Amino acid sequence: MNSLVLRKTALARDLTVKYAFAPTTGRVAPLPKPARLRRKGPVLWAALALLVLAADFLLAYLAWLAVDFVMR
Repeated sequence: MNSLVLRKTALARDLTVKYAFAPTTGRVAPLPKPARLRRKGPVLWAALALLVLAADFLLAYLAWLAVDFVMR
């Protein structure tokens, strides 16, 4: 008897999480699933790393030029 009550309670909890009642019609409607972020492949990560590396070299070169300009 006790395990049957526990199973019914767990089932009711699962159903209330999965379904929501529409306030105007009173009908049961499934909740929409949250949007998933698409996984980015290793190619995009490599491109991002190369972009950061290129920006780093550019800033280093500009700093080199600035120091060279000030020292002259």
